[in-house]
Formats: sequence, C-alpha cells, structure tokens
Amino acid sequence: MASYREIAALQKDAARARALAQGLAKLDDMAWTDWELDFLHSVAARQQALTTRQGEKLVELFDDAAWYASVEGFSLATLIERCHLLRDELADQDAAFIEQLKADGATRLRRKDARRLLHCARDLGELEPHQGCSLDRISLVSLAAAEGGTQDEA
Repeated sequence: MASYREIAALQKDAARARALAQGLAKLDDMAWTDWELDFLHSVAARQQALTTRQGEKLVELFDDAAWYASVEGFSLATLIERCHLLRDELADQDAAFIEQLKADGATRLRRKDARRLLHCARDLGELEPHQGCSLDRISLVSLAAAEGGTQDEA
C-alpha cells in the first residue's frame, strides 16, 4: 500500500492524477465496477486537486491493476496447482474459481484474484494463516491509529 506521502503528492498534482486515471480506465483486461469507472472518468476530467480520500482510492485502484506472479516468495502458478488438487475441500464458489484459473492456465493474477487464491490456499492448509497477507488492505486511518498519530501528521 502507498504511503500517505505518496497519496498526498498525487492528490496535489491534478495532471498526474488525470493521467493515472485515464490510463487505468483504458485497461481492457480489468473488470472495473461501474462505480470505479465513473470515479476514474471523473478524476480524468477533474482540473483541481483531489481530496485525501480520492487520492487514496486512486492509488488503491492502481494497486488493484498490478499483476502478481508471486506473493512473498510463493509462486501463484504453484499455488493454483496445489489448490486444484485439493479443490474438493473448498466451498463450491472457491472450487469453481480454482478450476477456472487452472483452465485458463493462469500464471499471474491481479490483486483481487491473488488475494482470493491465497485465501483458498490458507483454507486448504497450503499456507500458514500469517503467510501471504501482504496483499491485504490496511486503511490509512487504521495505520495512523496504530502508529499513534493522525493522517495529517505524515
């Protein structure tokens, strides 16, 4: 996750925010929700600085668009294979998800799908509960509270 300084720099640079939003909106292989597309189009048309929350959301969408082939040293392709062998022990929706990944021959995944795969691997005992958690989201408010400060102090 991006630091508050990175988010603050983005929110103050309207041209950079517009360019990033335009680029993200053009990604053909991203399954953006209607709300996310509306947000990206509104930022792309915006002339003034973003709010902190808008900057945080834009960075979050950028992070979601990243491809992952491994997480914390764990190969996602290997985890797909391992989870596919044990898919009968998963809930029906998760088993179908794993079967689709296997059928597609996936070797790299977007953040949302990588998180879901890691969750399945934990459920199956292929990963320890603490492993692969680097993709989990931590809000800036929670992070600031944990550090004993506020968002505005960073």
